[in-house]
Amino acid sequence: MKVNAQAFFSFCAAHVPLLRTLGARGGELSESEVIRLVRDHADPEKEMPETTWRRLREYLILVPSEPGGDSYLLAEPVGRLLSYLMNEANPATPEIIRGHVESLDSLGRQLSKAIAADNVTVVGLAFNEIGVTLRRIHTNLEETQQAVLGEVGRYKTERQRVSVREKFRRIVFWMERYVEPLIEIVRPDGPLRATFDEIERLLRGAREQVLFNDHPALERNLRFLRLVQAHALRVFQQCRKEIQPLYESLRRSSLIAEGAAQALERLQVEGLANWGSAPLIPICSMRVQNVPGDGAIRQALQRVFINPPQPAPVLEFGMENPEPEELLRRVWIDSLPDDLARHLPVSDLLAWLLERHPGQDTTSMLAALSALVFDRRFEAAFAVESPRDYPTRDGAITSAPLRVTLSDATTRPSTASRRAPTGGEELAL
Repeated sequence: MKVNAQAFFSFCAAHVPLLRTLGARGGELSESEVIRLVRDHADPEKEMPETTWRRLREYLILVPSEPGGDSYLLAEPVGRLLSYLMNEANPATPEIIRGHVESLDSLGRQLSKAIAADNVTVVGLAFNEIGVTLRRIHTNLEETQQAVLGEVGRYKTERQRVSVREKFRRIVFWMERYVEPLIEIVRPDGPLRATFDEIERLLRGAREQVLFNDHPALERNLRFLRLVQAHALRVFQQCRKEIQPLYESLRRSSLIAEGAAQALERLQVEGLANWGSAPLIPICSMRVQNVPGDGAIRQALQRVFINPPQPAPVLEFGMENPEPEELLRRVWIDSLPDDLARHLPVSDLLAWLLERHPGQDTTSMLAALSALVFDRRFEAAFAVESPRDYPTRDGAITSAPLRVTLSDATTRPSTASRRAPTGGEELAL
């Protein structure tokens, strides 16, 4: 067992938002990026971020992208588990389904030779592999159907402005890449049906020659063969019914847009005099009905005179919004580690901060103190002295002096150097 299953699932249950974020990010992640995500989702009262980072590696949730590398990837089995739990399906390509069919063909040839040679062992092994391959085909069909229906649903509900050509290309991609090739594979006269018929014939032959005695398992596989055949064709016919109307609608819209673009190009090149009447819609006659009366005309004129048009508002483009206070505080905190590194060692960190930045409030001062204490370049330790008061702009901080020195760059700071204050070292606002 690679990891303890109970500890693994307990950790996953306590960190669902973090795991979902890691699965959504995808690709390689550096150690600093992972720690930042851990701190965004961590609860310091329950578990320190360093502990969560260590557990992610111990339980093989994050694995190095290469041996000895500093980049990490979400382990593929964990990613598949998250996709299954979150109902995020990945479509199976025609090459995957065709590979399963070719695998069944190869198993059929081996099974035929084993039946001819009365080899019971090979018959049993081939039977087990056939069952595994059938379950994989069924799973791939389900995931592909969910992916296609999800794409259709996104097309119908997305509110962002996407051009007709872009939508048409997406639908054409799904039609030509997944739906049409897979229908060719699973149709009644396709390769899937021929392979399944041959496997069913061989399994019945093994039962008749008493080379396989597990009759319930044999009947289950035979039933599963017929189920997958009917299910595969039904799945992709339903996908084509869902996506075909969108394909035709976008095709007509694309042709209209293409014709309008060609007409405008001719107008730009040839001019209005030589444009001709070909791009125009021929209207032979137009009848006007329900002519407005005097009352309607009088009411329209009254609305114009009573509510005269107002001039358009003038926008002052020269005005600039001030920078947010939170952004300024974040920039200030990020500049502190480099400033502190030039003045090390510091015997009293809070006194040093108040001396150099006297205008900060208590919240900003505590945030700066936390950023410097947990910076890997420094080692921090409280002095064994009585606590003193450090006045801020809106209050005071009671703490023992905090000494900061430069840490060893090749090792991680120990837990003892970052321990929380105890006893007389308790922080009080």
